[in-house]
Amino acid sequence: MLKDEIDFAKKTVSTDMLSISIGEISTMYEQDEINILPEFQRLFRWGPQKKSDFIESLLIGIPVPPAFAYERSDGTWELIDGLQRISTILEFLGILVDPDNPEKALPPSTLLKTKYLPSLEGVGWSSGGEDDEGIGKSLQLFLRRARIDFQVLKYPSDASTKFDLFQRLNRGGAYANPQEVRTCSMVLADAEFTAELRNICGEKEFADIFRLNEEQVKQQRDFEYLVRLACHTYYNYEGRLDVEEFLDEKTWALLTEQDQAEVCGRLSETIEILAAAGGADVFLPAGNIEFNAANRFSLRSLEVIGVGVASNIEEIKAQPDPAKFVSDRIEEFWRSEDAARMSTPGQRGTTRWGKTIPFGRDWFKPA
Repeated sequence: MLKDEIDFAKKTVSTDMLSISIGEISTMYEQDEINILPEFQRLFRWGPQKKSDFIESLLIGIPVPPAFAYERSDGTWELIDGLQRISTILEFLGILVDPDNPEKALPPSTLLKTKYLPSLEGVGWSSGGEDDEGIGKSLQLFLRRARIDFQVLKYPSDASTKFDLFQRLNRGGAYANPQEVRTCSMVLADAEFTAELRNICGEKEFADIFRLNEEQVKQQRDFEYLVRLACHTYYNYEGRLDVEEFLDEKTWALLTEQDQAEVCGRLSETIEILAAAGGADVFLPAGNIEFNAANRFSLRSLEVIGVGVASNIEEIKAQPDPAKFVSDRIEEFWRSEDAARMSTPGQRGTTRWGKTIPFGRDWFKPA
């Protein structure tokens, strides 16, 4: 049994290891043969010192980890892992494209002094002037000839492998939170569907009802809320996974099993009705409740109210006044003993799901 599973899994993965010079990498990038998706590049977070330390490693021959790429059907590569390293090189060379303005490159970086090479302080690739203060022609040639190993996931490896590989390589790495890793995995799996979901997050009503600020959006908290809403609406929690494992598994299922137009339509209609029912206060505890509940958005509210409405959206739309129906049910919920029971602080997410999700689906089902 185990051997059969291993043999089957191996068939979904075909890899190749290549050693490529930095000169070749820069040429491939400029000719669009290596693609760094904008969603990835916006997560390029190495600071000046770490960038300088990496260039130092290349100059003095300290081994660096391999990068991982996925081969597309047209033979071009998508970078899966190695964003910080490859972006550092391209930025130092002055050819890294601005993700928010693809027509121009970002300003070339200059280096700081490092442990072994303190004279790197203030050095760039080339100043372009007569008194050139760049790294110098000989070191330019040396750096362009330095090589980086690439592990390439060959086409036509199974698409789920690309999704899973990115998560395994990047979880707990340089990315700030699990949702950023999950978002990049989604883009790799289905960029068009992911873009449609992101468009929902961009609607004003969405930002209003989730009370999102600029920092939360930067951390992709908005997309995390939408992913949670979608996963809980379409899939039951079976108790065998932790929070992030469940969201990862069901996100992939959402991308591959569900009708994409139906998913986007259901989520959009849910946001529209919630906005009409309570606007920016729709997820907040009612002011006249007797128990102590923080007057702020909580995942408990999303799981009861958001999932409850999304799970019953067709029946709710059939009501004479859908927004009033939802508004009345929300007010009754906050006055109920169930709301107090679900507001106990310190509960694990998976423990809470056993209460909030089933309750919300039943509570917002029209009689």
